[in-house]
Amino acid sequence: MPDFRSFFVDPDKIRKNYFTLNKKESHHLSNVLRIKAGERVWLIDGVGTAYNGVIENILPEKVSGTIKEVFPKYGEPTCDIFLAIGIIKRARMELAIEKATECGVRTITAVPMDRSIKRSINYERMNKIIRSATKQCARSKFPSLKNAASLQSWLDQLYDGPLVVCSAEATDRIGNLHSILPKKLKGLNLVIGPEGDFTDKEISLLKDNKALFVSLGNRRLKAETAVISALSIINEIIIRNGQSNG
Repeated sequence: MPDFRSFFVDPDKIRKNYFTLNKKESHHLSNVLRIKAGERVWLIDGVGTAYNGVIENILPEKVSGTIKEVFPKYGEPTCDIFLAIGIIKRARMELAIEKATECGVRTITAVPMDRSIKRSINYERMNKIIRSATKQCARSKFPSLKNAASLQSWLDQLYDGPLVVCSAEATDRIGNLHSILPKKLKGLNLVIGPEGDFTDKEISLLKDNKALFVSLGNRRLKAETAVISALSIINEIIIRNGQSNG
């Protein structure tokens, strides 16, 4: 893990071993953080590669330098997690998306569920949070943020892998997934419901799609807390089952 701030570098702005930052990143590096020529920086291209570079030239709106090391798939798990979140209130949804990004998910889909108080999110703002969180935790790929018209529409586009649902009514603990999930798992669908959990109709729909229902314990967690808890445990199970981070 790098011990310095990371910056986004557009893949198109890398030529051989030379990089150029865009106006926004250049301003932040030179005017806000006041990083100087000769200092090392951590770069991510948002599509799966991280770089260790050295700043060489600093102009008002253009910072450039040389790439010293390349790290494919840095910070990315070998098992892709496709997360669906029942839409919750704005500040809490922002926290859930930020932490899901830090926990390495591949995609985040905001789903208006039966008990969702809000029916939509500000995608521009949420994508800014994703980009910021990706740089902060120094993973190399921006998760994609998607929307679904309903739970059914999300289920119609499931990744070909297990469907795990965290529900307060489940009897199996999430830790039991260690013995249930395949050892060479490449992808997993995860659903976290809104406040008040799922309705009977949604439970029936998920059962029809052969969902694995798991509990996060005997305390009723807020949705954003459930996201953090579930992803932390699942990431550990993936590692224990023979997977590893990049």
